[in-house]
This record gives sequence, C-alpha cells and structure tokens, in this order.
Amino acid sequence: MLILGISCYYHDSAVALVDDSRILFAIHEERLSRRKHDARFPVLAIGSALHASGLRINDIDRIVFYEDPKLKLSRLWDQVIDNWPRSRRIFDADLPRFVQHKLPIASQLRVHMGFNHRVEFSEHHRSHAASAFFTSPFERAVVVTLDGVGEYETASVHLGEGNRLTKLRSIHFPHSLGLFYSVFTQYLGFEVNEGEYKVMGLAPYGRPRYRDKLLGPILKLHEDGAFTLNRRFFDFCRHDRHYDPSLIAHLGVMPRRPDEPVREEHHDLAASVQEALEIAIAGILPPLMREYGTSDFCFAGGVALNCTANARMIRDLGINSHIHPAAGDAGGALGAALQWTMRSREHEAARRYPLDAYLGVDYPEPVIKATLSLNKIPFRECADIAEELATALAAGKVVAILHGRDEWGPRSLGARSILADPRRAEMKDHLNAKIKFREEFRPFAPVVKKEAYGEWFETLGMAESPFMLYTHKALRPDQTAAVTHVDGTSRVQTVSAEQNPYLYRVLDAFERRTGVPVLINTSFNLRGEPIVSSPSDALKTFFASGIDALALAQISPQCAASRARHGDGSLGERQCAQIGIRVVDLYTAFDTDREPDFREHFSDALHPRPRSYPVLAQIVYDNIKGLLA
Repeated sequence: MLILGISCYYHDSAVALVDDSRILFAIHEERLSRRKHDARFPVLAIGSALHASGLRINDIDRIVFYEDPKLKLSRLWDQVIDNWPRSRRIFDADLPRFVQHKLPIASQLRVHMGFNHRVEFSEHHRSHAASAFFTSPFERAVVVTLDGVGEYETASVHLGEGNRLTKLRSIHFPHSLGLFYSVFTQYLGFEVNEGEYKVMGLAPYGRPRYRDKLLGPILKLHEDGAFTLNRRFFDFCRHDRHYDPSLIAHLGVMPRRPDEPVREEHHDLAASVQEALEIAIAGILPPLMREYGTSDFCFAGGVALNCTANARMIRDLGINSHIHPAAGDAGGALGAALQWTMRSREHEAARRYPLDAYLGVDYPEPVIKATLSLNKIPFRECADIAEELATALAAGKVVAILHGRDEWGPRSLGARSILADPRRAEMKDHLNAKIKFREEFRPFAPVVKKEAYGEWFETLGMAESPFMLYTHKALRPDQTAAVTHVDGTSRVQTVSAEQNPYLYRVLDAFERRTGVPVLINTSFNLRGEPIVSSPSDALKTFFASGIDALALAQISPQCAASRARHGDGSLGERQCAQIGIRVVDLYTAFDTDREPDFREHFSDALHPRPRSYPVLAQIVYDNIKGLLA
C-alpha cells in the first residue's frame, strides 16, 4: 500500500511517501519552490514524489493530512471569542484564509489533482509522535512532542509500545514552550520560526542573569512536569509582536530591533531563555521515567531541534534519546503517513521504518551536464573527486558539494553541503562574512568519521549522531577551533562509509593529508534562502558567494573563467536573482507523458512561482534531448 503524507498551510510544507516497509521519498517544498519556509500547497513536492517513484496520482492508495483542520478551526474560533476585540485581525484575515485553504484540503486534492481515493486526517501532535517513534530503535518508549501549537495542543506525551501510540497527557494553547521561545526570539530582534537557532547560538555568550525573572513570573513549572505561561505578558492576537508591553517593564531590557547591534544584555537574555527552556524540559521527564519505568525517549516538534537542550537531557538525566531529523512541521508529513499505516498493525509484531537522511530528489549525471552546457560552463569528469576536494580543503579552500538525494529535515548532512577546514578559528569568521552573509556569532557544525567520533567529541553514550541534533563537548578543541563554540561544544554529525560514501571518502582523504577526520559541514545556501536542491540552484549560490570550488557528483565545473561572466560573489545574496542561471527542470521537461498538465494547472491556479525562479521557456527542449543523447 502506498501512503502520501502532506503538511502545509502553516510553517514548512512537505510530503512523504511510504509503502508497507520503507520511506520511499520525502522533501520540503521550499527546496523546489526556492521560497524559504514555503507553507503553500506542496505541488512541486508532490510532483517530484510521483516522478521519482514512477507513479501517477491515483496509484497512491491514501493521502493523509498531518492535522485535523476542523479541530484547528475550532481553536481559532475560541481564540477569537476569548480575546475579542483584540482578536479582530484573526477574524478578518486568518479565519478567511484558513477556510479558503486548509479546511478544504480534501476537495483541493480531488478537484485540482484528480485524486479519487480517500483523504484521511491525523492530529498535529500524533503526527509528530509517529514520525519519531516509528523510526526509532525502541520497541517501547515515552514520546514527548513540544512545539508552538497544533490544533489545541502545544505539548503531548504518548506511550509507544510495539506498533501502538497511546496518548497519556497534553498541554493546550496558549501554554507553550515553543511559543515561549519564539516570543523571545522576536524580542531579541530575530525572525520567528527562523531565528530560534540564533537564540540558541547566542546563549553561550551570556550569563542567565534574567532566569529568575522568567521562571515563576512568566513561565511557571509544576511538580508533575506541566507548565503554564502568565498570559499577562503575551498577546498572541497581534501579528507584529506576541508580547505585551508589560514584559518590557518586567524584564528591564528593551526589545532589540533587527538592525541594532547585539549587546551584553541580549547575550544574557538569550542565555536566560535557553536555561529556562532546558529546566522546563528537564522537569517533564523524571515523572514519566518513574511512572512508566523507562529511560527510552523519543522527541519531536520544533522544540526538539534545540540541540543544546537535547544534549543536556542525556547528560543530566541519563536518558536514551531518539529524535526525528525533520522534527518540525515538515516532519508531520511523514508522521501522518506512518501513523496511518501502523494503525492497522497494532496487534502485529513491532516493526520500524529504517530512517535515512537522504530521501529527496536525485539529479542524474545527464541533467548535471545539460545544466552546465546550457550555461556555457566548461566541466570535466573526475576519476576521484574526493582526492581533489580534500586537496583544496587542506589548502584552506571552501568547497560546495551536491550529489545524490536531498536531505530530509532542515540541516545539510553531506548531500547539499559547504565544506571547509575546521582547524583554523578564522575560518568561522570567513564563512559567516564571505560565504553565508550572516551574523558573526553563529557557530558552525562539524562532520566526523563515525569510527573517530569518540576520539574527537563527547559521544553522550551514543554509537553515532547522524542527524546533527545534539551538542557534544569537543575533546580536541585546538584542532577543531572553527567548529568549537564559545562554550566548548560542537553540533556533531557522524558519517560512515555506508551512510554517505561520497562524504566519507572526502573525510578520509582529508584525514590522510592533515591527520584530522573532521570537516566543517554547513548548509549549501545563502542567508534567507532554502538549501539548494538542483544543479542550477547550486550554480546560482556558487556565483553569488565566495565559495572557492564546486563539485556536482563526480563532475567538476571549471568555474574560474565563468566567474568573470556571472560574478565573484561581491554582491552577496542579492546577486542570485541577477545571475540568470538557467535550469533544466526535471519535472516538466523530462516527464511530458505523465500528468501532462499537473504542474501547469497548479502554477496558474494555486502556486505561482517567485519571479526570480528560472523559467523553463528559456530552454529549447530539442536541444536538451540532444545533450542527453
């Protein structure tokens, strides 16, 4: 049976396709639409899932939406009624948008896509829980989900046993650890649903001297692990900010404007918010450990992407932890599909879905060559690209790689990555200023050969850390200075020859040259953009930045001469829209016989592409066929 899970119309749209035993495909819509945090209907993602699997839309047996729109509509109505007239904006704008888009999701699938089978609905936090538990190594575990808000729930606890998930308890809106953290993300001048990573990265620079102003007066913790927010300090009806002016008076710290410098009080407030979050999560787990007699935990929801908190739970409480790499709303697409498939197997022997980080689109070599040829960029095929990349890296060059399938989740894990030498501390500043165009305090993550993991980093009792979801103490910080944060930790990814042979060979070749089996691994994108997906995305990002070398699978584009034509990165991220790199569109140009008007219909009706996205009309299809012959 083929099940397609869908998440959309809130944060990050995504799809996931599963059968009875495998995850066949999963991708975020933003990777294809090139709109960061794209929440629109995931038409491009659905199209790529069908194409990659060789399916038509009605080959899918069920489509499962990741939450219950009717229940969510009920919560929105409650919010309007409880907060009137402050909730007028929700009534005038949010409710009509919800009724137009999310509520009729089933009819959209039938009318616009011609889907003739059943559309099912999950619940938001159940989808999160399923994404973690049914991909975990545990036969029995407590599953904790924490995020901003689903339908009503902001936190839930499930007991996972075999193929069954049983809800034990939950906390409802507006009491939310995710919203608590997001409010202070905004207070510190960062973008909500994007800048939470920045708060986590900023926290080690400060002292938690505002903690007592947060815990108790604002965030109240209870002995049973529950928590409540003091509603006097929050206003979740406003669009421009979610805090009340009384919060400013209480803290004695003015909110930071996005264009303001980051000062000591901002460091300290970030440290206090991070400390409060960790204490709150640490209060949830011990009562559950005692009641259910286990230290095996699964985590999901956006809060589960807080690597510092994840590591502290292991250090302080001794738990065994499994976290789904797409822990945010995008991962709800996979959870929706998994919870539906497992529902009919509750009385069977326990089974789990093997979790691979690489579940998206794979661009074959002919498409890479066609893209380079169309853009008049010379290239050569390399007998051993890893050796060439390692030589460049050891010489202090910054290289970008694209190979295999897109990563699933918000982090680059070696399929769409920028790599650099971790030994010199100044490499961090160079990457932030010249490559990523982002704040100087932002840390970078290391990737290490799995067999060298324990020699270079604290393991937290884990054999591997393949998804970059925990912070680990650096054991040789002098040799990994560029990936060791100010608090002495690193957000580690381990890689094995089986997991990612391409990246492993680069690491191995770099170790033979330097004695260090570690590289900087950061996402292949510029500030404000999604991670690249296609070869043309990679070219645009390369020419808009200061990256030194680019490898597309085993192909080495000879970009030095082309830089004179396309630019040297001096204009930064803005240049992407000016370069005009053309694209070989895998989903329309090479799939003319399958669902011929599937994408055209949605592009016109529901999903107009950003103007900066390359247009297929620029390419003459006959010429492409000649290149592929």
